[in-house]
Amino acid sequence: MKTSLIVTTINKPNRNIRKLSDGSKKNNWNFIVIGDKKSPKNFKLNYGVYYDLKKQIRTKLNFSKICQLNNYARKNIGYLLAIKKKTDVIIETDDDNCPKKNFFQKKKLFHSAKEIGNNSWINIYDLFQKKNLVWPRGLPLDQIFSNKIKIKRKKIKDKFYLQQGTCEKNPDVDAIYRLLNKDINIKFKDNYKISIGKSLTPFNSQNTIWFKSIFPLLYLPVTCSMRCTDIWRSLIALKILKNDNKKILYFGTTMFQDRNFHDLNSDFNLEVPMYLNNKKIYGILDKLKFKKGEKKYSSNLLIAYQALIKNKIISKNELKYLNAWIKDLNNI
Repeated sequence: MKTSLIVTTINKPNRNIRKLSDGSKKNNWNFIVIGDKKSPKNFKLNYGVYYDLKKQIRTKLNFSKICQLNNYARKNIGYLLAIKKKTDVIIETDDDNCPKKNFFQKKKLFHSAKEIGNNSWINIYDLFQKKNLVWPRGLPLDQIFSNKIKIKRKKIKDKFYLQQGTCEKNPDVDAIYRLLNKDINIKFKDNYKISIGKSLTPFNSQNTIWFKSIFPLLYLPVTCSMRCTDIWRSLIALKILKNDNKKILYFGTTMFQDRNFHDLNSDFNLEVPMYLNNKKIYGILDKLKFKKGEKKYSSNLLIAYQALIKNKIISKNELKYLNAWIKDLNNI
């Protein structure tokens, strides 16, 4: 299967970027790096294609013409370019995540794994380590302790169109966790995988694998904060995939994070809408009538965002960007 790896950056090429570039070359993956206004002008890759702002505009994608500057959602341009290259698998990460050797293993759609039996919110990180109280960014705060995870006895073998990997050392946790824990060094299981079944858990954009059938659901909203965008995308994708009876896999770490500098108070402020609204968002989505089938994913996205706009979760301007995304997908 043709594979593309997508990264955004506002920094000069670092060790992580170089390793991602070298590994992509060795494994014949497309490597696409999306820059922004803050990115260095002399950015160069040994392997892969770097798209600065001018090059993004020259792609003639509708989305690239209107997307806000200094916005993590410019990563959508990378997804569209990969889709245009007729890729079968899109893998995404960030420039402060370092790949282990097993990151570049061939990606499989079929997996055999045990499945979570809960129908509620769960703290997925509890399954990947036992030593620390740690939870994924986006998990509603009142759900950190609430539900013991039940695992069904029999393994299932199924297609997993969405697969989320953990990132150890300094994983994807929220600003509250980081403000309470100054020295973070988390070790996750690396040879473990689990189907989330009907349980509820957010996922991020740090170590995430998407297969072709669900590419429309890659869309990152533009008008919310960068600390919410991938999490809110995950809640929408989670509901649409459940409606279509498609499975989601969580798997053990193939990366570790050397986190870029962040102002934690700023991160906290950007995450406040997430703390206040994530349960509400899924509750809104859960009441909607989505259409079944992969051809309906774009229209389902419109249904979801219209509902979130109606409930004043997200700006009505979001539809401008979403419609540009859908138009580009249709053109491709």
